[in-house]
Amino acid sequence: MRTSRGVRRSGQAGAGGPITAFLLVWSVCFLVQPAIAQTTGQLRLVVDPGHDFQVILDGAHRMQERVLDLSEGNHRLQLWAPTRRIVDTTVYVRAGSSRELVVRLPYSAEFLAHQQEVKRFRERLWLNKALPTVATVGAAAWTTAAYLDYRKAGRQLRDDKDLYTTSADPGEIAELKNDGIPAHQDDFRRSKVMLGVSTGVFAVAAAYTIWSYRRADRTPLPLFDDREKVRFDGLVWLPGPDGRGVWAAGLTIPLR
Repeated sequence: MRTSRGVRRSGQAGAGGPITAFLLVWSVCFLVQPAIAQTTGQLRLVVDPGHDFQVILDGAHRMQERVLDLSEGNHRLQLWAPTRRIVDTTVYVRAGSSRELVVRLPYSAEFLAHQQEVKRFRERLWLNKALPTVATVGAAAWTTAAYLDYRKAGRQLRDDKDLYTTSADPGEIAELKNDGIPAHQDDFRRSKVMLGVSTGVFAVAAAYTIWSYRRADRTPLPLFDDREKVRFDGLVWLPGPDGRGVWAAGLTIPLR
């Protein structure tokens, strides 16, 4: 009988052991969780630009989070986005509170210089296309005018010859033979030469214009070397295949 009761009591104690342990752990977590929550604060990052910025927290953690749960105290933030400068600031986070940090990342000096370089590049391309185009248009106008003069001179010469063969007036025939036809023949020859010269100039100008357009289209845009990105990458130790790393400092701007 004693043995039976002893076994029954031992079984009851064994069944209650896991339940007691679970209740104990749950109680500890329930009591500790508010205490942990009271030691952290929330920091919301409102950054311009807001779509692709990155932040390094306390010189160790690189992330793209907009909301940070941080322990109470000062925290160093280094923010960067493509084409922008690094902003380095320190923020105090109060436990149990939430605050916003508004930051506008200024454009980097390299990006502004790149914008000016691209602007000058596009202006050069425009000139390289515009000047030959203007020359070609002028040559085309000259060729058109020369052709009209050539056609007019040819028509005049034909009229003189027709009149010479059909006229019955001896004085008119003599005038055409001595003055009219020779003069109009000279005009026709000059207009023919001018048409040939203008046509040649137009052909050269058109060929040069086509070459200029093709050359301009094949010329690549200036490349942007984002040195701020290199500096930002160096703020956190990122070992490469050879085990080397780079450290670089950013711009410090106090924010309130």
